[in-house]
Amino acid sequence: MPTETIASVVANGGAPSVPAMSEHPDRALLLSGEETGERVAIHCEATSFDAATADLRSVAALRIRGGRVLTSQRLILSFWPTEPAEPALSRLLAFIGNRPLVGYYLDFTVGLLDRLVQPMVGMALPNQRIEVSSLYYGRKAKAPGKYAVDLRLDSILRDLDLPPRAGEDAYASALASAMVYLRLEPPRP
Repeated sequence: MPTETIASVVANGGAPSVPAMSEHPDRALLLSGEETGERVAIHCEATSFDAATADLRSVAALRIRGGRVLTSQRLILSFWPTEPAEPALSRLLAFIGNRPLVGYYLDFTVGLLDRLVQPMVGMALPNQRIEVSSLYYGRKAKAPGKYAVDLRLDSILRDLDLPPRAGEDAYASALASAMVYLRLEPPRP
């Protein structure tokens, strides 16, 4: 799926206006009690590493079902300061729904999204969060011996014998996070 800009989302039927917070359709999606068994790997690219002030530039999300990363079910969006973010954010929220979020440096990603989503739907993202570096650290901390644990994403991939990231963009990082998650938390039969 190609990267989309806000203009293309609007041109292809993005949300034309934002209803009042209490009746915003994305709010119902986030609070749905329906369990799909899926997870969503997500990663954002921004202008800085300060979630309180950074401008969102791109976000990539892909679904994880069972032991598979569904690369055909992905969403890659680009954000530009001159275009409204709401149509693309609505599309992202519909893609995420109430599924748990998987990621690397997930506090930054969710913090950045919360800053944009909260005024739109009246609440922060309520999704469960699964930080892959924490899963990795928990596994390494159980191993005997005292040594520092390298929590860089590329180092984690290498240590787990996973393929290296195919780039430095949001999609490559989301895909890497999904692979780490599946290696550390394989699905139960």
